[in-house]
Amino acid sequence: MVDDNSAATAATSAEFAEGAAPPTAAASEETSPRNRHFLLFQAVPAWFISMLVHMLLILVLALMTITDAKTVQNILTVANVTTPEPEMEQFTLTEVDPGSLEVTEPTELEEMVPPPATMESVEPMQIEQPMAMIAAPAEMASIVSSVAPADQLLQSISAEMSQDLTSRTGDMKQKLMKRYGGTEASEAAVAKALKWLAVHQLPNGAWTFNHAVVCRGIGGCNGVCKPNYARAFNGATALGVLPFLGAGQTHMQGVHKNNVRAALMFLISNGKRVQKEGLLCLDFTESGGSMYAHGLASIALCEAYAMTQDPMLLAPAQQSLNFIAWAQDRGGGWRYSPRTPGDTSVTGWQVMALKSGHLGHLVVPPRTIAGVNLFLDSVAASDGADYHYVVRPSNESTVSGPLSCTPIGLLCRMYLGVDKTHPAIQAGVEKLARRGIDEKDIYYNYYAAQVLRHHGGPEWESYNNELRDWLVESQVQEGHAQGSWHWPESKSHRGPLEGGRLCSTSFATMILEVYYRHMPLYADAAAEDDFPL
Repeated sequence: MVDDNSAATAATSAEFAEGAAPPTAAASEETSPRNRHFLLFQAVPAWFISMLVHMLLILVLALMTITDAKTVQNILTVANVTTPEPEMEQFTLTEVDPGSLEVTEPTELEEMVPPPATMESVEPMQIEQPMAMIAAPAEMASIVSSVAPADQLLQSISAEMSQDLTSRTGDMKQKLMKRYGGTEASEAAVAKALKWLAVHQLPNGAWTFNHAVVCRGIGGCNGVCKPNYARAFNGATALGVLPFLGAGQTHMQGVHKNNVRAALMFLISNGKRVQKEGLLCLDFTESGGSMYAHGLASIALCEAYAMTQDPMLLAPAQQSLNFIAWAQDRGGGWRYSPRTPGDTSVTGWQVMALKSGHLGHLVVPPRTIAGVNLFLDSVAASDGADYHYVVRPSNESTVSGPLSCTPIGLLCRMYLGVDKTHPAIQAGVEKLARRGIDEKDIYYNYYAAQVLRHHGGPEWESYNNELRDWLVESQVQEGHAQGSWHWPESKSHRGPLEGGRLCSTSFATMILEVYYRHMPLYADAAAEDDFPL
């Protein structure tokens, strides 16, 4: 038996089946506007609801990150110095207390070093630990935001090897050797020097200016450093590995690849990881090394990365450049300590590091390069043909500091894009050519050779013939010191007296690699670009 309510319900169902209009809002609570909205919400697909929620979240996050634009002020200013600076203490990295270390006595490092073999029986180092195990942790996807200054990203980090550094190997190396004055004798000298350096590398991959802890007083291998440089391991290791890189040896190829790998592993592990103004940095300053050591270590990492594009070197190399940018003084230069008024010698090494990073497509902030130009202007003399050691009063006519400041300044100008026909470059080159080599100043020769080689012409040919032959003839040819150089009569603060035989050998070797270490800046086919400004 069906009651009245059941009958009404059946009638209503029949009306819907026949297409009748639904009940009005007043007719039923179940069909109120509120419930119609609920039914509509149920009808919408789940993916559409998820998309709306995520869009709202993204909008909120975007609004949270938007800040007011701030005016960036140029703080790179040049201050006039009214009192004379002290004479240049070139390659005097920092003055520190010698401590108890005696250069002629074994240190605790001696226990790590086995008795050395003869030069002929030395085998390449065998390093099993891969670079990836000690590299600074960094994800490739996060490099732009966590390593490099995002607001100054001038170029993307490329997987292409810099064409400039391909000059160090293969047919290009041989062509440049022939064109710019290298000989079989000079290349043989380089090979001997690399063997000496390999023998005097510590088991942990480092080098030390106090090489006596390695050779243990074997006759003929004297000439250790001054005591306060014995623990400048970062600077010594950089000077030890740079000649290998200059000869085309990397941690991936070459008969000395294990030596190079061990050195790079040491530098990456021994650098101090710090954060400066929101950027990750790798700091290689050290007692007895200061910003000299940092610039040298940065060059080594940047060159190794540019030559191999090994991702494990990307973060350490970029972070070392970040520290250089942070450490720059407001006057545009660098000195022993970060953010102190600069000198030409320390500044030169930082510029070389920035150039090496640029060749590897790493980030070089434009404001840093603009600051370098300001500093060079402040120390220039003779209309840019000469350079002081530090900023001097504008009314001082004579050049202060060692003459090696002039080739340093000229080389920096060349790398910053000044043309070889510029009157200042021409006048500077003529002065270097007239002076010739200085057998008591290998530091001067190192920079002068690069300036004259990039300029080319008869000035370079004459200078190179004299310098090349002198280095080949003065290299040690026998005994445990075979393949090395040392000049005990060198001028003070030029490298040999402070950094000893290791420093002398490194500079001499890199000079003999000058033919192919970099592509010529002013050649028609030069691959180097000017710094971004």
